[in-house]
Amino acid sequence: MRIVAIALMFALSGVASADTPPPEVTLRAQGYGWILANAKGMTLYTFADDQKFANPLCEDACIAKWPPLLTSADVKPDGDWSIVTRKNGDKQWAFRGKPLYAHTRDVTPGDMNGDELLQKWYIAIKPLATPPSFTTFKTPMGYLLVDQKKMSLYTSDADKGEASACIDACAKTWRPVEASWLVEPAIADWTIIQRKDGTRQWAFKGKPLYRYAGDFSPGDMAGSAIKGWHGVVLEPPPPLPSWVTYQKSDGGELMADAQGHTLYAHDLSKVRVGIAASGRDMETPHLWTPVAAAADDKPLGQWSIVTSEDGARQWAYKGMPLYINNRDTEPGALNGMRATDRVWRTIMKSGQSMPGTQN
Repeated sequence: MRIVAIALMFALSGVASADTPPPEVTLRAQGYGWILANAKGMTLYTFADDQKFANPLCEDACIAKWPPLLTSADVKPDGDWSIVTRKNGDKQWAFRGKPLYAHTRDVTPGDMNGDELLQKWYIAIKPLATPPSFTTFKTPMGYLLVDQKKMSLYTSDADKGEASACIDACAKTWRPVEASWLVEPAIADWTIIQRKDGTRQWAFKGKPLYRYAGDFSPGDMAGSAIKGWHGVVLEPPPPLPSWVTYQKSDGGELMADAQGHTLYAHDLSKVRVGIAASGRDMETPHLWTPVAAAADDKPLGQWSIVTSEDGARQWAYKGMPLYINNRDTEPGALNGMRATDRVWRTIMKSGQSMPGTQN
């Protein structure tokens, strides 16, 4: 009976709520779970500062860019879905305690231009159901399946079915992810196998799971360079245009153009969605060259194409028009990080933006 009780607790703690979302919310399936969107399919977000207080902090000018997902006053909370009250009395949906917002720079369903903005705004996600010992982790290589310490997990081509071929010396380098005798899997795609030495090992989608002894930090995937071993990538990273490269710099690994010039973005308040700034909008236009898009270039994932007032096509990332700084003459140079007119941002390999400082 004790084992049955523990197994029941395991199932309840590991399975994401199956509650039907409210009519104002739709779910967009991904390898790592589901992205929350509004009834029109526009991506929803959460605000990190909201977690510090009972009431939403995005008010006044903030909601002009981040409209809250409102509902009627008579709606009742249900499971993962709760209601928060805004300072004007409006009712707003929250998922697992986090109030939900749309973003005005998203113009078509599936856009995610607000993700990681200012490192405070994040896509609202209903995560993949996992046992308590596992979670998902976003890295430049995509969303990974990891353990609770965020260490990468691997599968082996040598394993046939749910049988581990990694024993003896192999198991010292590739450490099987052990499962307690007190739990039984209760989530789809998760099973437990018994190894030749009598221990139990977790398997995901029919493949036994391992940790690699050569990984030392969360998100490391050094083991993927070894033939026959694969990190468990639940969702690959968003695609990049062919002209985008990665360059090492003093600020970390950044996105650049084909010549290695660092990419910069700005967020001028007067710039309309889908319209690039003209030279007169900047105090130092001679320092900046727009990243031009060819006539046959097409938007790709988080990379869109905007049009300037003179009709020129320009690449944008997450809705922000892109430029190179004319003082950057070496790959990875960051001379644009101290602009005299406004704060400019570079784009990290992770997809996050890194702000500069004004003089």
